[in-house]
Amino acid sequence: MNDYLWIAALYTGFLVIVVLWAPSAWFLVPAGLAVIVVVSFRRKRLRGKRIENIQRRLSNLKSEGLFLDENIGDTGDDVFYKMIITLLTDLERTLFKLVEKNIQLLSLKEIGRSIISSLDEKKLVDSVFDYLVHGVGYKEAAFIILRKKKKCFQAIVTIEKATRLVRRVVNFGLEDLDGAIRNSLATGKAFLIKDVRMHPLIDVDGEALFPDSTMTSYICVPLMKSSGDRGCCKTESCILRQMGKCDNESDEQTPFLTSAECLSCPDLPLLGALLVSDGYRATSLTNIDQVTVETVGSLVGSNMENWMLYQELRQVERFREKVFEGMMHGLIVADMEGKITFANRSARELSEIEEEEMIGRHIDELISDDESGKNRNGSPVFGALDGGDSIAFHEAYLRLSKDACIPVRMNVSPLIGDDNDTQGAIVLFADVSEVKRMEEAIKHLDNLAVLGRFVSAIAHEIRNPLTGIAAGIQYLDRSAELNEEHKENISHILAEVARLNRIITDLFKVAKPRNLLYQESDPAAIVEKSFKSISDIIDSRKVEFTSSIAAEVPNIEVDPDQITQVLINLIKNAAEAVEEGGHVSVVVRPFDDSEPDMRRYKEKDIFIIDVADDGPGIDGKDKKSIFLPFFSRKKGGTGLGLFVTHSIIQHHQGSIKVISEPGDGTIFRVYLPVTRPVQGGKVETSSASGR
Repeated sequence: MNDYLWIAALYTGFLVIVVLWAPSAWFLVPAGLAVIVVVSFRRKRLRGKRIENIQRRLSNLKSEGLFLDENIGDTGDDVFYKMIITLLTDLERTLFKLVEKNIQLLSLKEIGRSIISSLDEKKLVDSVFDYLVHGVGYKEAAFIILRKKKKCFQAIVTIEKATRLVRRVVNFGLEDLDGAIRNSLATGKAFLIKDVRMHPLIDVDGEALFPDSTMTSYICVPLMKSSGDRGCCKTESCILRQMGKCDNESDEQTPFLTSAECLSCPDLPLLGALLVSDGYRATSLTNIDQVTVETVGSLVGSNMENWMLYQELRQVERFREKVFEGMMHGLIVADMEGKITFANRSARELSEIEEEEMIGRHIDELISDDESGKNRNGSPVFGALDGGDSIAFHEAYLRLSKDACIPVRMNVSPLIGDDNDTQGAIVLFADVSEVKRMEEAIKHLDNLAVLGRFVSAIAHEIRNPLTGIAAGIQYLDRSAELNEEHKENISHILAEVARLNRIITDLFKVAKPRNLLYQESDPAAIVEKSFKSISDIIDSRKVEFTSSIAAEVPNIEVDPDQITQVLINLIKNAAEAVEEGGHVSVVVRPFDDSEPDMRRYKEKDIFIIDVADDGPGIDGKDKKSIFLPFFSRKKGGTGLGLFVTHSIIQHHQGSIKVISEPGDGTIFRVYLPVTRPVQGGKVETSSASGR
């Protein structure tokens, strides 16, 4: 409209000049008209060039996502107004996309934190799909993971449909890969495929990865290790090289994924891939989408590598824990303050302390150099480490949760850190209760052997003249010429001869024990018979006697005569140890597995006989010698009663121990099998553990 007004004004001006100043110059009218036409044509041509230039430049902007009207032209309307409106519209759309991308970047930041901090595969997969599907808006996405142990790929596929979210898992091998996907994984480069008909996605067992998809384009981003590519077939660990399927001398780079064996190769830098498509979307994928997926892929690849390293570390740690937990010996690690930081299964079982209670305790509370649980000479663990040297085969005591101790033999080594400074102690120890028991048993057998040789050498030589002496003295005793003093002396001599004969008889019982005659017996009957045999002694000393047999104790298979002899000896000793009016008791009960030093009887059918008194008790030094032959603190005692008792119990494959403190009474505890031993009663080494 402005152009027409300008032409009309110019033509009117020519007419005014002709009419007012030069009427005869009428010829100027057509000339002016011609000038006006020429000027108008040139102006319109310049205008068309400008419009064409603007259209061309806007068309260039259109390739980056702007949407322009192709029909805009010089139609008489204000073309520049329309172009400006179109440009503003496209700028608004661009601004919207910019805001959308900012939101996606913020989502990518959050998802990046989640991905980087995740050490759980499921959480990692969920985080990736949350961003790709819900954050960016891809309706079809796949997370492909390389499973090296199974030599296959595993694709977790997510498809967002109108009413639901579908997720499925697809496993496929290298033979299922071809075309652009295989090239992308083999080269480690991301591909944007804009024509899915020319480069189709993979099919697994005849089914598409994204069934019923409307895709026209897709993006494949390989997930690679950050360490970079090491040439295939260039390392000793290469699978193909080990199989002799590659040229080791060639300098050329061998492509990855040349065979199915490559999937398990430790040199393969491939971790997996991310796949997205434009299925169920209004627009095709662009380079911006590729950059977005590549950004997510770099985060996911780094996390997968960290996750794999973490899994390898955990596997090594689990292997170490299994090795430590499977050790027969106890293992304890303590820091420089003596606090326990690790204890394996054997250490916990030996100490009878749960792991929660063990960790954090001071090691000196568990290991002591004295049976009382005290460290009189300093810590046996850290005392040996003051000089920085290890100690081996050091004997100590492990304190149990039940206020008891068991002997252990331990090795102590310093725990050396990376900077060669001592950070604590490593204590490896073993329960030597059985070893100590066997040592005592061997010592007892040695005593038996010595005693046997002694008895064999002199017993008969003593008994024969002893019989003659007794006969002669008895003959003199019948003489009427002896006065009372002489008869009293003769009675004393006869008593001593009888005592000497008993000693020889006991020696024969120990040196040449008779075979056991096993019979099914009632424990109550054995206790009753034993009591009646020494009831005179108990009555004469006015001792109170009680007995208790637990209902859970069944009939037992023992030699009743010999077990009766055992009880007679023990009850008699108890009655003679107490003051007049004292108390002696016999308790028969099942073995309750409550004594740590008797753990060898665990899972065995054992019963216990306790013979207790409230006498003065036994000194600690005497307890170590009480079962030795000829040891006795009792006036007139032979020192063979407990020795014989010990031998009888050993022949029954049981054991005996004494529990006593000075002034606190005494308990002799006998452990015996309920049934006949499989060995038929032959001696199986056993002893009085805990003496």
